[in-house]
Amino acid sequence: MSSIPRIVDDVVQMVDDLLQRAVEQNASDIHFEPDGSQMIVRFRLDGVLHDVDSLPPAVATNIIARLKVLGGLLTYRIDIPQEGSFVLQCRRGGRMDVRVATFPTIRGERATVRLLMTVGELSRLSDLGFSTKDVQTLRHASSKPSGLILVTGPAGSGKSTTMCALARHLIESDSGRSIVSLEDPVEQRVQRLAQIQVQPHGELNYVVAMRSLLRQDVQTLLVGEIRDAETAHIVIEASLTGHMLMSTMHSGDPAEAVTRLLEMGIAPYQVVSALSVVVSQRLLRLSCGKCLGEGCPECRRTGYCGRTACGQVATVSEELREAILRQIPASQLRELISKTSPSLLEQARELAEDGRTTREEVLRVLGAI
Repeated sequence: MSSIPRIVDDVVQMVDDLLQRAVEQNASDIHFEPDGSQMIVRFRLDGVLHDVDSLPPAVATNIIARLKVLGGLLTYRIDIPQEGSFVLQCRRGGRMDVRVATFPTIRGERATVRLLMTVGELSRLSDLGFSTKDVQTLRHASSKPSGLILVTGPAGSGKSTTMCALARHLIESDSGRSIVSLEDPVEQRVQRLAQIQVQPHGELNYVVAMRSLLRQDVQTLLVGEIRDAETAHIVIEASLTGHMLMSTMHSGDPAEAVTRLLEMGIAPYQVVSALSVVVSQRLLRLSCGKCLGEGCPECRRTGYCGRTACGQVATVSEELREAILRQIPASQLRELISKTSPSLLEQARELAEDGRTTREEVLRVLGAI
């Protein structure tokens, strides 16, 4: 009797168990990494990767194949990167959107699985960790009929979560407003928000989608990310023609974000006319409240449990507008902004002094203390 059906059943059960364990531990990603003699499985928990299992090389290929089947990928193509998605029925109840990406390496294919937040877990602005003053600033800016709110930071800094929290606030506070989002990919499903998944290298890219949507009576438009000059120009144009725009950008702080817009060819007078608020943020792990950072089963012996946003929220004041028009260097813009908005490092230090996080965590995330 062939043992192949039993092996297949074992692999199916193994993959499902790993997925369910990741969901139960609130992991954001799962890494399946071939290492010659074994396949290492790692969960990203609170932004940090942890080894959770090692699988024998005999099942490594079948594990990747199973993930490909779930994601609707080609199991026989092991020489090219592939991306797919599926919906996971969670043991603890509910469903979760899952994205899977595979990539060939010299030791075999590796795979990364991203577990996307569901509607029930969507945060409000007041839950993210921003100060009361900053929350009020963001709510006020988003309620305006036009302008641009930029959320900046590196990958994994919580930009999409902040954007969705802004959208949730608008939906709850202004039900008569038409709100649409363009995302690549859609990471969090938000009720009563028209969410569109764009194809950056296909026909429905950001620029094509935005030009069309602006003719569909949209009042507030969330754009997943400003990645190039063409997208930046149409975002600025839309905000100058009576629309509220919200978007993200990879930059270190508000001064760098302004400089990047100028480097993309946006005229200074357009930047100051469109830009309302720039948020620069990072995510810091919180000290475990059960063991006070010593390490316990509750925090998986790490000393940390959960994360908080640490952000610098810069409003484009009259003084800052004049400085942008003069195109002063980013270093001087940074000094000007810090007069009214404490820097990320200053706020992170305050969190460490209050015992909410540690100096080591601040150093890990910001590279300084």
